[in-house]
Amino acid sequence: MLTGTNLVYTKQYNLRIVLEVIRLFGPLSRADVARHTELTGQTISNLVRELLAHGLVHEVAKRSEGRGAPSTSLAINPNGSFALGLDLDRDHLTGVIVDLAGVVRQRIHVELDFPTPTDALELMTRTVDSLIERQDVDRSRISGLGVGVPGPMHMASGSTSYLVNPKSFPGWHDIPLAAWLQERLQMPVFLENNATAAAVGERWYGAGQQLGTFFYIYFGSGLGGGLIMEGRPYEGFTGNAGEIGYMPTGLAGDAPNDEAPHVGLHFNMSRLYAELRQDGAEAQTLEDLDGLLRSNHPRLLRWMDAAAHHLTGLVLAVEYIIDPEAIFFGGRLHNTVLEGLMERVAQQLPLRRIVGKTSSPRLLLARAGVDAAALGVATLPTYEFLAPAPQVLLKQRNRAIAGLRMMSSTGG
Repeated sequence: MLTGTNLVYTKQYNLRIVLEVIRLFGPLSRADVARHTELTGQTISNLVRELLAHGLVHEVAKRSEGRGAPSTSLAINPNGSFALGLDLDRDHLTGVIVDLAGVVRQRIHVELDFPTPTDALELMTRTVDSLIERQDVDRSRISGLGVGVPGPMHMASGSTSYLVNPKSFPGWHDIPLAAWLQERLQMPVFLENNATAAAVGERWYGAGQQLGTFFYIYFGSGLGGGLIMEGRPYEGFTGNAGEIGYMPTGLAGDAPNDEAPHVGLHFNMSRLYAELRQDGAEAQTLEDLDGLLRSNHPRLLRWMDAAAHHLTGLVLAVEYIIDPEAIFFGGRLHNTVLEGLMERVAQQLPLRRIVGKTSSPRLLLARAGVDAAALGVATLPTYEFLAPAPQVLLKQRNRAIAGLRMMSSTGG
């Protein structure tokens, strides 16, 4: 149950609690909201009045509850707030604008090839402007911009601000992408590991809404992971919790000279495409992989079997160390490929799990699809300003600049 509080900083926290209850369980009457939150009817009335004034919720219908006048139902107002998400990787940029209900209103996708910092900044700025123009929304209704980049996160020397990892993007050493975008766009900007962002998106809008602790295996241009603990993202000391792709392995003997053998090498999409083309298969996109799997191409099937072997070891490590309720498979790979990997992992797990273990996490397919990271980072501004998490309310985050105008009068 999401319950309110009567502590000193109650107003902002209780506003978020009420909004979250309506988002998860609405439409609800005011009495229903009071029962969910254990707040008094008068407190609910005051908080709902404020949320209505900000346009974050609206009254959608009236329903009879027995005797007396019918009660008004409350629901999230999709147009109450918008957020932007940009998923930047070595091979693409995907941009989305989502409403408060998590619906993608506009989407832009561009194929790339290791963009330079200047090229990426210009493209990202144009993409944001285009998304806003297409949606025809006032910028005052936009809570901010989330930007997802491949991990591991890189921390600037002498600072607590995160930078794009130069290992993932050669030529990007000490590039303050979030600060650049903040200056150009004049809105709050959040930089996040795309795997963690995808996990946040699954928690906010997907099958993770009712789960407290889960792990998200993210398939992008490589392999990553995001961790949700007790309903909130866990980033670790350096922001790199969940980086399963860098787990060492003795099976990747063809690692580049400057890299230790690690699991993620097997999931490097550029390497996979090249290997498939050497076998005479047309392979340049995710759609090509989907087609090759449907036709049971032998080289791709061998890759799937080897991938499942690696993933089974990672799943077991996550299972024993974190003890999550579920482990999601998601990211940019198509569902047919993800489902094939999940089936193979599920077959191997009983053979490699210790005898006598009585419980195990569920393996679940993530719901966000190939735009998981873009949708995930688009939730970050909303999560920062609206989520009922005490540590979000109390701490200062260097990745966020400024606040949500609509909430400025609520005591935050």
